[in-house]
Amino acid sequence: MTMTMLMLDEDEGFSLMANVVSPGYQSVVLKGYLVSRRSDGTYIASLIPQLFYGADGTQLATWRQNIPVAGEQVLLRREAGEPKVPREELYWRRVPSKEEVLGAAEEVVGQAVTEALAVPDLRPLLIVGAVFLLLFFGRR
Repeated sequence: MTMTMLMLDEDEGFSLMANVVSPGYQSVVLKGYLVSRRSDGTYIASLIPQLFYGADGTQLATWRQNIPVAGEQVLLRREAGEPKVPREELYWRRVPSKEEVLGAAEEVVGQAVTEALAVPDLRPLLIVGAVFLLLFFGRR
């Protein structure tokens, strides 16, 4: 089974339709992130049920909801960023920009190259040691 990660802009609409075979309590869980683009960068927060309206049109408190009737219907929806959840109730994490990631990678590679070049070349010492061993054991 392939798991798709939903990336939903904070002001974007979304709806999930399904054909419900038997009504009753069901859990429909979305995995993904709400994305916020701000002047100081891009931030993401995990999706929570309070960001969506359920099948009966009310804002969800949990992913578990009562599906009242069978048939094809919208199980989860969000319209132009509604319902809103206060920003402080979401755990926002800043996503580094492409330039920041490339800069960090260049720094790591640069440090690795500097450390590799700083290691003394032991090949001449190994050759002298091998010659010594051959001479030493060759005389016996």
